[in-house]
Amino acid sequence: MTPVEQESRSELAKGLILVGVATLVGNGAAFLLSMVAARVLGPDDFGAFGALVGILLILVTVAIAIQALAARRVATARSGGSRSDESDSDQYDSNRAAPDRSDVEGQLIRLAALVGLGIAVGGIIAAWPLGNIFSIPWLAVAAGIASLGCMIFGSAAMGIAQGREERASFSIAFIFLNGARAVGGIIGVIALSSVIGASLGILIGAAVGALIAYRKVCPGTKFAPIRDGMGRELGHIVHALMVLFTLTNVDVLLARLYLSDIGSSEYSVGVLLAKIAFFLPGAVLIVLFPKMSGQNSRRPVFIASGLTVAVGLVITAFAFLFGPLVVRILGGVQYESMADNMWLFALEGSVFALVQVLLYSRLAAQDQKAVLAVWVALIALVAIVALGRNDSLVSIVTTVVGVSIALAIVGLFLDNRGSSKYEIPIESAE
Repeated sequence: MTPVEQESRSELAKGLILVGVATLVGNGAAFLLSMVAARVLGPDDFGAFGALVGILLILVTVAIAIQALAARRVATARSGGSRSDESDSDQYDSNRAAPDRSDVEGQLIRLAALVGLGIAVGGIIAAWPLGNIFSIPWLAVAAGIASLGCMIFGSAAMGIAQGREERASFSIAFIFLNGARAVGGIIGVIALSSVIGASLGILIGAAVGALIAYRKVCPGTKFAPIRDGMGRELGHIVHALMVLFTLTNVDVLLARLYLSDIGSSEYSVGVLLAKIAFFLPGAVLIVLFPKMSGQNSRRPVFIASGLTVAVGLVITAFAFLFGPLVVRILGGVQYESMADNMWLFALEGSVFALVQVLLYSRLAAQDQKAVLAVWVALIALVAIVALGRNDSLVSIVTTVVGVSIALAIVGLFLDNRGSSKYEIPIESAE
């Protein structure tokens, strides 16, 4: 192994650890908010809070999409610097098709501001009907959705840091954006003991977090006219991620429809483990996604897939060997009867994590046909369960595992056939 390769692996390991810690802290703060709300609010108010969180989880896909867009666009943009081991002609050839990075960042900040403002205004308009439908105070709905406007702006800044591979800046932005939002919500729910208090606190915290993320990553970046199909690409990414997240969440709704109340509650406990397995390798994708946009995109996809599979195998093996312990931690002793099946949920979440890596690799290459495979998987899953495989928890979860594995195989095939359109070498992002 050459010194350059050793240094590259060392930097990758440091980045995975740094971003991994940041995502654990940020996501852990969100779990803490829900735990505090469950203890402060009464049953009715907590039900309204849960419904509000459900709405926000659907809409937050826009923030995740703009982060992915920013990371890809910045990673393939021309930074303006040159490498000492390249000739001027080589540098010209690799960069002539790439836009200037500062201009790209200005476009992204402008797009995020416009989309965020649109989401906030839309939230004010939709607050009253959504509040009536789900029995949530309209002010809580309006403030909650407005907080997503701030999240979108902050996510654009995180995506810029991700695309630059500035992992320390990304980690700081991630912790403050997600942590300030959660801390604000905790202060609000404790101070006012209401859903409105929690929502207003979330809004204030998100605004503070977004400002910190912007100031840390790209202070002084000015708006630039949006062009080069950036808006259309954002729409495609939102569409792709919406379908993926629907696929990864539809099984718990199907369980609610077809299983008994006890079976449905057991399935919900299993889904908690599936979500842990799905989100735990997230740092791998964050660190390696910018490299997937380079000319030599096969290697980072291979590394990301391998690390994701490795994490999934560890989680699945642990759940298989220590099922009773996992159940007691996640749901309590009353669910110990399903301990032998917990490994299936770990496998489900792990395979979906691999599917997410493969989908992101196609998004990096702007392969707009890849989302069709996710649509087919979603339709097939719902149809198979609805047409018969719905008589037990095991029937549903094994169906999900089978569909997810089939989708992963298709994803590997599509990624093997696909190739990056971009002529920006992977080293330009290092």
